[in-house]
Amino acid sequence: MDSARAETYLRLLAEAELRRSSALPGPNPHRLSMAAAVLVAAGVIGPDTAWRAVAEFEAAMQLRSADSRMLGGVRRSWAARPPQPPAWTGMNSPPCAVPARATLRLPPEREGWYGDLHLIALVMTDSQAVLTATMRWAGQTRRSARPRPGRAPFHVVGARDDRGNSYHASLWDVGIESDDREWWDCHLGLSPTPDPGIRWLDVGPGAGGAHARIDLTALPAPAEVTVEPTPPSGPARLLENAGDDLLSQGPSAITLGQTLGSRINWMVEDLTGSGAVGPADPAVLCLATVARWLGLNIGTGTGTGAGTGAGAGGRLPEVWTSLLADGDARDGPEGIAPCARWLPEIDGATFALAGLRSSPEGVSLHVMASGWEPQSDSGLVGGHGYPLGPALSWRARDNAGRWHLVRSVHWGGRHGMIRLHLTPPLHPAATSLEVIITGISSRVRAVVPLNWQAA
Repeated sequence: MDSARAETYLRLLAEAELRRSSALPGPNPHRLSMAAAVLVAAGVIGPDTAWRAVAEFEAAMQLRSADSRMLGGVRRSWAARPPQPPAWTGMNSPPCAVPARATLRLPPEREGWYGDLHLIALVMTDSQAVLTATMRWAGQTRRSARPRPGRAPFHVVGARDDRGNSYHASLWDVGIESDDREWWDCHLGLSPTPDPGIRWLDVGPGAGGAHARIDLTALPAPAEVTVEPTPPSGPARLLENAGDDLLSQGPSAITLGQTLGSRINWMVEDLTGSGAVGPADPAVLCLATVARWLGLNIGTGTGTGAGTGAGAGGRLPEVWTSLLADGDARDGPEGIAPCARWLPEIDGATFALAGLRSSPEGVSLHVMASGWEPQSDSGLVGGHGYPLGPALSWRARDNAGRWHLVRSVHWGGRHGMIRLHLTPPLHPAATSLEVIITGISSRVRAVVPLNWQAA
């Protein structure tokens, strides 16, 4: 790739934006920074070169404007950060992840409504212990005219181990209530962190002083985990991530209309204008095809091929055809799969799968992460126009052949606990799920069984 051509393209774009400022209220302050982000992520220009071009553009705009605060400070949010070592490097004992498979009936609240706390998995390191769980209102002890409470049915609980030590379980975060106003996915942190070597934990009390026992000596469910190298990241990876971003939104992508189409147009324009890819590149044609099928015209200028499935061999990637076929499915099984598994390190990050909850609308997958944080502004759809970077991307596929993409990420902002909301829902016949994490240099695949706990 020609880095000199890419730098020239970026500076010509800056000049064009400056000229626009004389006829319009002002250029889009994200336009040049987005172009810089695209070219850096595609590997066609260095971060320092791109930053200088953006800094000079913003300085010129501030000189032209009577308000020096118009664009604010120069940011480098699109520059890649070096990988951070996992938090548990140098631990005295290996991390632990075990399924919970327990339900605790919670005491009724003032109006008689009582709830269930379904424990899914326990994940422990030297520094923290987390219970992944889901809660719901289960019923009412007496007839009442008052509606069901709108909050989660949490009741203060704790834990006790086989050595007689006690722990407080604090509610770290409660996820957004599901569409059917039924479930809350949550994380409970145990304090202090249990010592290694304990055999079990009793979590409670629930109604009537009941406790739910978690066996820490149980062997984890068998899982097939593989690590494989990936080709160098580049323009094709960005275009692939953009297609995933579109398809994960499903029909809602159409309602985003011109804003979404403009963002994707800009990305394709930057990649083709800088010479990173050609207008007829198979990855460009595949993205244009997906966008058109979703009701968006990204205007690649590649002729009718962009709307007829043209691409590598005339076929879209399997994951995209699966999402186009099943993206609006509402047939997922209702249940909890308490799978728990630590995964190998990838690009300086380490993850533990900590169970999932399936519903007819989608999947809520619990993950403990170290060395990685989801960026709220990294998506073409949900963010501020920056493309998904080449760092880490998530996909999943069940053994019935249905692919799943991340529709949204709930990041509690503490302790490394996240929830990935996958779409579409699991196939009704699925008995296992393959979680695929792709990094810069490697890809981790983990196949976990779906041993359902009735929900």
